[in-house]
Amino acid sequence: MSEMDELHAKLSLLGAIDMGIVVLDRDYRIQMWNEFMTNHSGLRPSQVRDKILFECCPEIDEHWFRQKVERVWNLDARVFITWEQRPYVFRFRHSRPLSGQQQWMQQNITLMPLHDTRGEIFQVGLILYDVSEQATRAE
Repeated sequence: MSEMDELHAKLSLLGAIDMGIVVLDRDYRIQMWNEFMTNHSGLRPSQVRDKILFECCPEIDEHWFRQKVERVWNLDARVFITWEQRPYVFRFRHSRPLSGQQQWMQQNITLMPLHDTRGEIFQVGLILYDVSEQATRAE
């Protein structure tokens, strides 16, 4: 298998996984937006690529979110956001039948540094988990 075929296979997997994947550059411009994000936001990757996250998702509390992401840049470490801290960051309707009364998908998010070949952080990755069912059971 060629390197290009291997890269294509990995990108296909990342695109189809049942969790949100977003990659941001230092200016908060979206570099990756996977299928999960498209399905829940209605925004295609071509609509958000190189756009500032807060312009595409104005529901995000920019000041609060920037503080979280800056910790990733400054500490070169993962940062976690749980639904108990903030029920959601992205205002997505939940897609699973629930017995609870939540209108929006409850989310856990992992923010993680992405390093270049020199070991320098050049992007921040977000992994968004839909935890609506767990949050409903915890109520």
